[in-house]
Amino acid sequence: GINHTTYQALRFARFKNSSGKNIMVDFFAHLAGIVSLGIFLVLVAVASRGIERTKGRNVMYHGIYVVFPIIGFFLPMGIKEVLFTGLSVAVAGSVIPIYESIRAVCTVEQEDDTIWLTYWVVQGIVSFSTQWVDGFGNGISLHWYIFEFFFYLWLLLPWTDGATLIFDFIVEPIVGPIVQPIVQKMDNVISKIIALVVNAAHLSIVWVAFVFLNPALKRAIWILIATVFPIGSSIVSITTPGSTDDTYWLTYWSCFNILFLLTDVIDDFVGKIPGFYTIIIGLTIYLMLPLFRGSDKVFRTILVPLAGLQELLVRRDAEEIKRTALQEIAPERRALVLKEIAESYATDARKLESENKTGYQSIGDSQIV
Repeated sequence: GINHTTYQALRFARFKNSSGKNIMVDFFAHLAGIVSLGIFLVLVAVASRGIERTKGRNVMYHGIYVVFPIIGFFLPMGIKEVLFTGLSVAVAGSVIPIYESIRAVCTVEQEDDTIWLTYWVVQGIVSFSTQWVDGFGNGISLHWYIFEFFFYLWLLLPWTDGATLIFDFIVEPIVGPIVQPIVQKMDNVISKIIALVVNAAHLSIVWVAFVFLNPALKRAIWILIATVFPIGSSIVSITTPGSTDDTYWLTYWSCFNILFLLTDVIDDFVGKIPGFYTIIIGLTIYLMLPLFRGSDKVFRTILVPLAGLQELLVRRDAEEIKRTALQEIAPERRALVLKEIAESYATDARKLESENKTGYQSIGDSQIV
């Protein structure tokens, strides 16, 4: 059958029960719920922008926040079924963080990269380790959706900042020391696997065996490939002083979560087609491995233009050039090189300003004539 996430997302197109309720009424009820949820999340995103993150240390905010999930659990069943679905959980847990992650990568500051990478580590551990909950009955799944919805908001909101709280008290001191040596070994294993893939002629046999596996098992294998190593590497990146990998893995999580959402939507329609998950796994590996740098290419050519953040990314790249100059150029020449780069930029800026003024003058003259 179809997975519960897509079932919930598509429920608006079906009769709610067998009592003959008008399908248009049901449709507009669900549409109103989705619109209301969208407005709520937009207001949350706008209200939280520019707010300094508390690192989860303000107990008062947690006390206030607890009221909202309690209200959610005691809402009438009809409202809960409309508001708390797999779709709403996906929006709350992925859509806003994806945009914020894209924006973080495009900004000059490194701190926001670490903040949102921390979020994806905690969200990834919870989300992908609890995929099996969707298999339970509607009642259990509904209450789980309510919990997930408010839990993800608790992780990402700057007032509660649950992701940082969990990372500081659980992931970094307990999980980090365990994960670091494992990730180092996995780096070597992955290198060997790449060599095997390039040289092995018998991989067609492995592929044929994979194609005929149960779709649910193929999905589980895909999620393991897509999350285990990236979560471990992200933890190592965050906990290693001076690491420059935060941006790389944040870019990966932005791209992968979009792929995950798209796959979740179309899985019921094409998931059983032989080769579907082979393609999805191939795309995931392309995004994940530094060998291909696929996530960076997708990020720059698709996600940044869609988010309208090209100018912000150019500024980030200019800052990276400065950092490279400071690291790779002899100390006695750094000031001179940076001055020359600044002069080059300033010269181009003066030319552009002059051209713009000339263009405006030509337009004015043509209007006078």
